[in-house]
Amino acid sequence: MNKNEIIETAKNMAVEQVLNMYCSKDDPNRPALKQLLENLLDCFMLSERSVYLAKNDNDKGNGFYDRKLATPVGSLEISVPRTRTGNFRPSILPDRYKRVDSSYTDLLMSLVVNGYSESSLVQTLKALNLPYSENEILKIKEDLKNELQLFKQRELPTSAFALIIDGYHCEVKDNSKVKQATCYVVLGIDLEGKKDIFGVYTFFGKENKADWMKVFEDLITRGLKEILIVISDDFPGIIDAVKLAYPLADHQLCFVHLQRNVRKHMTKEDASAFNKSLDRLRISSSDFDEAVLKFKELCDGYLSKYPRFIKAISEKAEFYLAHMKYPEELRKHIYTTNAVESVNSMIEKIRVNSGGYFQSVEVLEINIYLQRENLRRTKWKNGVPSIRKCINNITQLYNLRYKLETQNS
Repeated sequence: MNKNEIIETAKNMAVEQVLNMYCSKDDPNRPALKQLLENLLDCFMLSERSVYLAKNDNDKGNGFYDRKLATPVGSLEISVPRTRTGNFRPSILPDRYKRVDSSYTDLLMSLVVNGYSESSLVQTLKALNLPYSENEILKIKEDLKNELQLFKQRELPTSAFALIIDGYHCEVKDNSKVKQATCYVVLGIDLEGKKDIFGVYTFFGKENKADWMKVFEDLITRGLKEILIVISDDFPGIIDAVKLAYPLADHQLCFVHLQRNVRKHMTKEDASAFNKSLDRLRISSSDFDEAVLKFKELCDGYLSKYPRFIKAISEKAEFYLAHMKYPEELRKHIYTTNAVESVNSMIEKIRVNSGGYFQSVEVLEINIYLQRENLRRTKWKNGVPSIRKCINNITQLYNLRYKLETQNS
């Protein structure tokens, strides 16, 4: 091999070794990790240019040029910022043909895993002899944190087809103590079938109605006024909060979580039979009213054996089957909160590799924001095909629900 081939082989081995610490070759999250690295490099280089321009009043920003960095997970496609004089070049960007060793890829992974931990950044940047003062490192870190704040404060669409809410439970450092926290990710599907994360909310302590009202008040304040259906688990206080915030919206309690609770509260044999019946009635029922009737009949058969549990779920039959009010093609997208799990799976991997907990709420939410950026550029870019096919149905349902209500009031 010639010199360049040797360098390329060494670089790939280094990147491969570091990536394997966080994702195996067969891990479905590996492509998402590639997107994470691209986003991180883009953000970091843009912040570097801001630091440079602050010191050089005679120079100005002048767009970007594309560059590829070959890695075992594919080429990292990055946008390198330029200046008019051409004197600026991001220090974090390795030279062409320069060996990208494990210390460099450790820097990228520390950004992902530590969520821009200041001490990690300082230590790694100094080890690489990159020319940043501590003030400049702080400036770069603040720029990256501002990305999260802009995301959390941005204006939302006035209306949406669905809100899917799931809770991610983890440990987060709060001041000097590591505490149990729940981070609620609110995934929205707009009236044209496109997905996006509308909000991220982290709370310590037990779930309650007051916290849910804060979540919905924030969504409404940022513009989201009209929803067709909210999908969530049966969190304490959320049913009343949805009724107050979005009185015209349907509320679907996660059907998959219901089946998990059945397995928790019934014997193995009874749970298996009950859940099979649940699946059959959900698939075979022609409409909402028929499904609710069959659900209550099913519950009656188990009431004497599991009185408290059966009474609790029977009273919420309309919530577990709200998705049956919608066209059959849409039901598979709105009967469960599983759509959010693609976001949470990579976050959980990052938590494990961070020592079991996140250094702060900010660190946790920055990592979720990065996942959102990845998904918007990939899986969520063009919307959900099966939902987009039903746009006319969704629009009709929306107009019947909200336009007629406005005319009648």
